[in-house]
Amino acid sequence: ATPLPDEVVDDAGRVIRLGGKIVELSYVGLNHSDSTLVMRLPQDRLIFLVDLVPVGAFPGLGMIDFYPLEALDSLKKIGAMEWDRMIPGHPGQPGDRLGTKKDVEDQIAMQQHASDVVQAQARAGRCWNPAEAEVQFDRYKDLPGYANGRPYMVRRYCGLWGRGT
Repeated sequence: ATPLPDEVVDDAGRVIRLGGKIVELSYVGLNHSDSTLVMRLPQDRLIFLVDLVPVGAFPGLGMIDFYPLEALDSLKKIGAMEWDRMIPGHPGQPGDRLGTKKDVEDQIAMQQHASDVVQAQARAGRCWNPAEAEVQFDRYKDLPGYANGRPYMVRRYCGLWGRGT
């Protein structure tokens, strides 16, 4: 049984003190979902973040509940925070590594590239099909998870740009 939340963390964030440590909870806006929080331990220059930044991997198929434009803003806010290491919610690639600011920068670049490619497809009237079946992101094809995640990435941006946004 999952307990229901009984507190809210809004745009102002929240600071918790635990055993002499400061834990900052930050809501950085819509992104992978409408409720993702960043947990930061400023004294350790460490953040904990689930799902939004797949460390060293292509975004998974479970990220269909994604807010594409807002996610870029969230990623930029995360990159601007003071931290050096990120504990991801899923093991980082390769070797279960921790994340870095470069992983956030890489994710911003990947999302922007996918958005641009699919926007051109949408403007040509190719969303959903044939774009979902045919569009490739060759510069990312060697990342773990690419084969499974690619159609969902196309679908995500067809959902955005195919509406005429």
